[in-house]
Amino acid sequence: METNNFALRLNRLFEEKRKPDGKQYSQAEVLDGARGTLTRVYLWKLRNGRAVNPSLQVIQGLADFFAVDPGYFFETDEAKGASTENHAKDLAREISIRSARLSSHEQRIVLFIIDGILKAKKAETE
Repeated sequence: METNNFALRLNRLFEEKRKPDGKQYSQAEVLDGARGTLTRVYLWKLRNGRAVNPSLQVIQGLADFFAVDPGYFFETDEAKGASTENHAKDLAREISIRSARLSSHEQRIVLFIIDGILKAKKAETE
């Protein structure tokens, strides 16, 4: 596994996996949630591509915290199609979870925005 790929994937999790309130997880929260499998410095090294070979225990701790399969960190080109589909489902679920906290009027606005994006995409392809 290339270090850069691991760092990119780990940083992608920090960007895309959010708390229920929509905020990013802090490194301290990840460390707590990973149940002692890594230190603050080691997490920093992993995120910056300076740690080369994380143990299975570290990978499992991160995967458990971010609710992804440990194989996420080892994704091959062949698996990208399935991973992209799973990623789209994860994003749809996140949109659903966050929009559940909105009023019905605000939810209709979100649907209006999505419809506008879909219409613009359709117009681009025609």
